[in-house]
Amino acid sequence: MFNLILDKDSRVFWDGAKKNKLMIQKCKDTGIYFLYSRGHSKVSADSEYEWVEASGKGNVYSFTISHIPGGSKYYLDKTPYVIGSILLEEGVRITSNIIANNFNDIQIGSKVLVEYVKLEESIIFPCFKLI
Repeated sequence: MFNLILDKDSRVFWDGAKKNKLMIQKCKDTGIYFLYSRGHSKVSADSEYEWVEASGKGNVYSFTISHIPGGSKYYLDKTPYVIGSILLEEGVRITSNIIANNFNDIQIGSKVLVEYVKLEESIIFPCFKLI
C-alpha cells in the first residue's frame, strides 16, 4: 500500500500522472514554473497560476540510495532503491525515484526522463530513468 494523500494542491499533479503527464505549475504573471509550494518559489502568494505539462526531461541534482524501506508499505520489499532530486528543464525540482539497472551509473548531472510506474490500480507514480 502506498500512502497517498490527495488535496486541492496536488490533485492535478496526480490526475495528470494517471494520464502519463507530468504536471507542474506556472505563474501567469511572471512565467516562472514551480511545483506545489509557492512559499519555496519566487512566486507571490497572490499571483494566479495554471497547471501545465512539463517536458519530463531533466538532470539528477542529487540522489541517495536507500536500504531502509520508507514512506509506505509499498517499499517493504523494494530496497535498495534510489531517491533523487531531479532538476527539470523548466527549472523545477522534483523528488522521485530514479530507475537504473546499475546504481553506479547514476551521477550528479545525469540526464533523465520521466517514466510512469503503476504502484496501485489508482496510483501512477512519475519516476525517472537514465537516458
